[in-house]
Amino acid sequence: MVKSLTISLIALIIMKNLNMTIIGLSFLTIMSMEATSVVMKKVEFNGLYSMDLVMGMMITLTLFVSFLSYLSSAKIARKSSFNLVIISISIVLVMSFSVSSFFLFFFFFESVLGPLLLLILGWGYQPERLQAGGYMLIYTVFGSLFFLWGVSELYMSGVSSSMSSVSGMVKKSAMSLWWLYILGFLIKLPMYPFHLWLPKAHVEAPVAGSMLLAGVVLKLGGYGLLRLMMVMQVSLSSLVFVLLLMINLVGGFYAGLGCVRQVDLKCLVAYSSVAHMSLVLLGVLSNTVLGVVGAIIIMIGHGLCSSGLFSYVNSIYKSSHSRLLVMNKGGLLTCPSLVIMCFLLSSSNMAAPPSLNLFGEILIFGVSGWMSGAFLFILGLMSFISACFSLYLYGSCSHGKGLMYMDSLSMSSVCDVFVLVVHWLPLNFLFMFMP
Repeated sequence: MVKSLTISLIALIIMKNLNMTIIGLSFLTIMSMEATSVVMKKVEFNGLYSMDLVMGMMITLTLFVSFLSYLSSAKIARKSSFNLVIISISIVLVMSFSVSSFFLFFFFFESVLGPLLLLILGWGYQPERLQAGGYMLIYTVFGSLFFLWGVSELYMSGVSSSMSSVSGMVKKSAMSLWWLYILGFLIKLPMYPFHLWLPKAHVEAPVAGSMLLAGVVLKLGGYGLLRLMMVMQVSLSSLVFVLLLMINLVGGFYAGLGCVRQVDLKCLVAYSSVAHMSLVLLGVLSNTVLGVVGAIIIMIGHGLCSSGLFSYVNSIYKSSHSRLLVMNKGGLLTCPSLVIMCFLLSSSNMAAPPSLNLFGEILIFGVSGWMSGAFLFILGLMSFISACFSLYLYGSCSHGKGLMYMDSLSMSSVCDVFVLVVHWLPLNFLFMFMP
């Protein structure tokens, strides 16, 4: 399956015609969904074989978001150089989720920075994109070096470098710095306070870069952490573990508070990603079946929801030419179709039923209550603030008096509405096809 997907992606590089590229990406997305459905029928979620299911879901999410990000960039997608960068990012992401070796995963984990940085620098909006690219490069590369160090220590202690098999006993000396080994994943998620690179990268990136970054690239952190935790023995009662989770949850709540104070639409959606990824980190580090399942569901749901919200922000940006909230009021008067999709995506962002985020948060709430009552209380506050900034986003863009110079109903193109609908449908109905 992986070889056929990779060959198909490489074949798309030579397609310079817009219609042929769209048809090819559509076929590729449908083929990956079919392959994933076969995996979901054959694999049960227990033990080590559950990782095959996760791999299939992440590959499908990668191709799905890549296809939708291409449609959202219709104006610049006619350039062959832009197509090459998008397809390069997709290939590297698919290979990252496909490899079974920690060392190969590290290679592709870092390789995605190259085309992503090129996308930000080449098609970014402002001169500050150089600073944003530098922040992203320094943060992620610095943290990944500790991951490489940790994998080397585990390999030298007798643990196989394969993700699908665990052999040998891990020495306690190799596990004493486990919190340092996962630093690269904490930055990639990102976890508070290692999140400063994310809003800068989102603000300066084009819409395709923001959709890929929020929809798929951030999931590399959760996926890699999930794989690494399979071979690491971490005590749930250790001081470092409790302190890490407490900083994570408090930081997620603080990021949610920061969302309701944002005046930039892209920054608001970016900070909401920090709040949601803190739930993923709690589920993965809990080292329980319910926690891991909840984290995977939230990763899939957040990948679809955040990508859709960035596409919506781009749609209204094309009309007002501004990302400020005060410049994008009155959406009900100018474009009701986009407002409907904004409401649906915002409700899914606050984990309203029947979205995937709801099912994932229910599992995370159960695990946090089992771990500590303090964790459950902070999660309750996070859930409340999540509803606040989601309603803040919808109310600020939909109600009020719009500006006179904004374009009329023509701003809602069929392609924009189609992209938002395709984001929302699997986000709310994918649970019907889960095993």
